[in-house]
Amino acid sequence: MTSNAAESFNSVTEEFRKYPITTLVEFIRFTLQSWFADRLENADKCATPLATLFEKNLAKIHENARYRRVQRNGANLYNVGRGPNGERGGDVNLVERTCTCGVFTLLKLPCLHACAAALKTNTSVYTLCSPYYSKETWRKIYDDTINLAGDEDDWVLPEHIKNMKVGVPVEKKPVGRPRKSNAGRRRENRFPSGDKKGSVPRNCSRCGSSGHNRATCKARI
Repeated sequence: MTSNAAESFNSVTEEFRKYPITTLVEFIRFTLQSWFADRLENADKCATPLATLFEKNLAKIHENARYRRVQRNGANLYNVGRGPNGERGGDVNLVERTCTCGVFTLLKLPCLHACAAALKTNTSVYTLCSPYYSKETWRKIYDDTINLAGDEDDWVLPEHIKNMKVGVPVEKKPVGRPRKSNAGRRRENRFPSGDKKGSVPRNCSRCGSSGHNRATCKARI
């Protein structure tokens, strides 16, 4: 398992996290609805038994499988020889849908050895594919509705939600050792009219007060 999908979605919603929660939720709904609509349209255009990507991959594998030597070994087992350039062979069981190379067993999609065995026995490779790769499954995944939240005036809220009072955020104390006071230090800026020096105080970008910065601010907002 990887977190690629979560990381990709986080990058999409990053800009909207600073907005109110209702705006963020509406953006997520709109984004998912757009993605579902685009993918459903692509699935409707598909004219092959498998989804477009898997159909292309299987066609390429099936073509290369024509050059492999296949020998039957028992009722359901087939020994597939090495390729013309010394590529690995494999033992295929078409009934159990397994191959010693591991690809057919793991992905439930015919590997090169399984395609070669299917050609030997005049078996359709589509019967060896998991239904998860089919066009019908592809379409069902995105053939769903993401309902709108509706107008806020029409929302029906429970009484305990209506009476709920939301307090101010809980402020956490900054991690680490407190910094020493540098109140005596000021960034000095020389006025262009002469040699007189003026102090430029620094204000906190969080609360607007002087004498500290955002990192050391302890004000309750």
